[in-house]
Amino acid sequence: MSTYSLLQVSQDQTIDRSSLEDASVVVRSVARGDCARLHRELFGILISGLAREDAEIFQAELKRRDFPTDVVADQDLPQLHEPFTVQRFEVKGDVLLFTDFMGRIQTRPSTDLVFLAGGFLTQVEIKTDWEMHVKGPRSTRGGAPTIEIEKHRWEEDELEFRLDFFFWAAPNRVRLALTGSTAIFYQGQPLRLRHPDGLLRMMTDLLKLLPKERVTAGLRRDDARPYYPSVHCYEEEIRWHFYHLKSPA
Repeated sequence: MSTYSLLQVSQDQTIDRSSLEDASVVVRSVARGDCARLHRELFGILISGLAREDAEIFQAELKRRDFPTDVVADQDLPQLHEPFTVQRFEVKGDVLLFTDFMGRIQTRPSTDLVFLAGGFLTQVEIKTDWEMHVKGPRSTRGGAPTIEIEKHRWEEDELEFRLDFFFWAAPNRVRLALTGSTAIFYQGQPLRLRHPDGLLRMMTDLLKLLPKERVTAGLRRDDARPYYPSVHCYEEEIRWHFYHLKSPA
């Protein structure tokens, strides 16, 4: 059975959480308790995987609350290419130069660039730690002590910066990714999360490569606070843009 998504008509439109919850009441497959997450993760695609009838009912309820949406078959939403990861990026006139971790250089004409995505996001990292306990003999008669190892796992939010270049020709997606323990290079200069000024200057430079409608909102920011609460939200905005770029006006 085909499933459907609800897409924002514009990235600029907003809806408050309570209105979203009220609209969900009439839709059998949308739980009111899920609306907090849907509201937090709204970056173009509100929800996916709905039956056609539920999608249209939800659409009508949202329209009554001044939040128009498009019903789109999930199979018609673009899937993103796997990224080719590099560490260095330079702009030389009309040419973009990418260098991977092995020192191999890839040259691409700027006219081949289709879309730019980027921004600061929160990545959930699973942390693991082991704690060793040494216990004495189990009886008064002596014997060797016992060793017990206790494993601890927890989730921790970490800041990350991502930059994805999308091209007409393969490799279609070239990525630079930056965490607190790594560095990337722009125009020969190292950039790190703990010194965001260089990243913000690079972001400003990149905006000159393409018109606004071909750049994600996270790349147009002028601060280093996380804009996307997850990688999922970051990629949902890209897919939203790609759907509208390929659709007729």
